[in-house]
Amino acid sequence: MIKYKRVEHIAVAVRNLDAVRDTLGRIGLHCSHEETLPGPGVRLAMLPIGESALELIESNNPNSQTSRWIQDRGEGLYHICLEVDDIEAALTELRDKGIKLIDQVPRSGHGGHRIAFLDPSSTAGLLIELVEMSAEAAH
Repeated sequence: MIKYKRVEHIAVAVRNLDAVRDTLGRIGLHCSHEETLPGPGVRLAMLPIGESALELIESNNPNSQTSRWIQDRGEGLYHICLEVDDIEAALTELRDKGIKLIDQVPRSGHGGHRIAFLDPSSTAGLLIELVEMSAEAAH
C-alpha cells in the first residue's frame, strides 16, 4: 500500500512569478529556489513552509498546459504534490487500482526529482503530482 510521506508542495499557477514571489515575500514567505523547466515550458519558484513548500509556476510558453490552465481557470491552485518513497511502485499500484495516469513512467521534475502526474478524471478533478525526492532532496 502506498505510504504518502507528506505534502511536498502545493502549486499555484501565476501570470507573473516575480510579482507574486515579491508579494508573498512581504508576508514572510521567501523563495529558496528558482528554476526553469524547458520541457513543460515553465519557470518556478519554491517557497518553503515547514516540511512543505508553496510552488509558484509561470508559463514561458503560450501553448503549455500551464498557460491553458490559466486561460481557462485563472490564477490559483494548480496541483498538490505528494512525496512517495518509490514512485514506480506507487504508479503500478495506482494503475492496478484503476487510477488513470498522465505519466505512465516517472520523468524529471523540479530539482531533478522524479515526478509523475495522476489524471484529474480519476481524482475528483484534482491534479495530483507524485514525487520521489532525489538524494540531495533540497529545494
